[in-house]
Amino acid sequence: MKFTTTTGALTAATLTAAQIVPKTADYSAADLADGSAWYNVSGVADANMRYDLAYRDYDSSCTYANADIRKEWRYLDEATRKSFTDAVTCLTTMAPTHMTEAEASDYPGVKSRHDEFVATHINYTMRIHDTADFLAWHRTFIHFWEQDLRNLCGYTGVLPYWNWALDSEAPQDSPVFNGDEYSMGSNGEYVDGRSDTWLSTMVSIHSDLLENPHVTDHTQDVTYPPGTGGGCVQSGPFSDYTVNLGPLDLPNTDNVNSSFQYNPRCLVRDINPWFTQRYNTFSNVTETVLDNIYIEDFQDYMQGYKGSNNKFGVHGGGHWQTGGSMSDFHSSPADPIFFLHHGMIDKTWTVWQNLDITRRTEAISGTSTLGNSPPSAEMTLDDMLPFGFVREDQRFGDVMSTTKGPFCYRYE
Repeated sequence: MKFTTTTGALTAATLTAAQIVPKTADYSAADLADGSAWYNVSGVADANMRYDLAYRDYDSSCTYANADIRKEWRYLDEATRKSFTDAVTCLTTMAPTHMTEAEASDYPGVKSRHDEFVATHINYTMRIHDTADFLAWHRTFIHFWEQDLRNLCGYTGVLPYWNWALDSEAPQDSPVFNGDEYSMGSNGEYVDGRSDTWLSTMVSIHSDLLENPHVTDHTQDVTYPPGTGGGCVQSGPFSDYTVNLGPLDLPNTDNVNSSFQYNPRCLVRDINPWFTQRYNTFSNVTETVLDNIYIEDFQDYMQGYKGSNNKFGVHGGGHWQTGGSMSDFHSSPADPIFFLHHGMIDKTWTVWQNLDITRRTEAISGTSTLGNSPPSAEMTLDDMLPFGFVREDQRFGDVMSTTKGPFCYRYE
């Protein structure tokens, strides 16, 4: 069975009223693999949102017609792509705007406005991953970065996203990384003679069979081959970009001795299809949305905390396939591709929410500490999410919908 929004099929109104949500079993393996299912499901979710905005009584000026439209990177025109990367360069060379002189001595590696975003992510890493606010915090974080591109650096477009499923077979050949002036910069220079890397990843299990059924952590062992780069970005935007912060926990490299140490260096990438072929395919992202009806399962699966064959999830896969700063748990926003990757993560959550708007828009589950270690209280929608040097703190419940609160955008 297919769910579409065309004449003769299930309409958005029918889907919304009846709360009919597609299932993986509704699609063939071929449709899952080639993206047909993903685009179909995304279309259903978008139609649901359009219906909801038209017929629900929202206290909001945001409409389907006036919402910003976030597009996939390769579908932007060249002028928009160039103006976007120019604005990013502006942010990476602009002096900090929020850090005070008194704070500067504690953050010696913060040299730019962009570094303030990186430092904020470092500061809150252990309370914004495998937590209730993982999705909402990152949604808001990339929104504030987009606002700075506009307000501080003259960008007039909308934040794009990177659909890595389009590139899952060979991400090193993606136009996103082809190194021309309209790309997000090239892969890193190829470094030969490297061995496989062993990585121990933390996994959270939710099981009624455990003595503590909420969260128990254990490790999964992963060994992966080197990628197709490994050195400095060679061409295109960011080939001259200086990364100032991190890495804190990157394999096979010299990590900094303190969280905010000044560590100037080139932007490194090591684009690796080993990750995308396993964790970032169209099948992966579609199954993430359709196989997890509860928020606790959805956010766990997305982050790779559920299932022995899903050790990274689409979130972790997107980070690790890029390599370099993106593979550093703490300082990953140092690579601007972070924000396009998390645009796709946010799109995936938005699709999941809009498949069942009434039940899912404000669905949260979990505490404010990674893996609930140390134990902390269950979060509520009235809790405040901290944004450090980025912006003022935000109420959790105000950042749950892309068409309410500070947001008014949708995804193409």
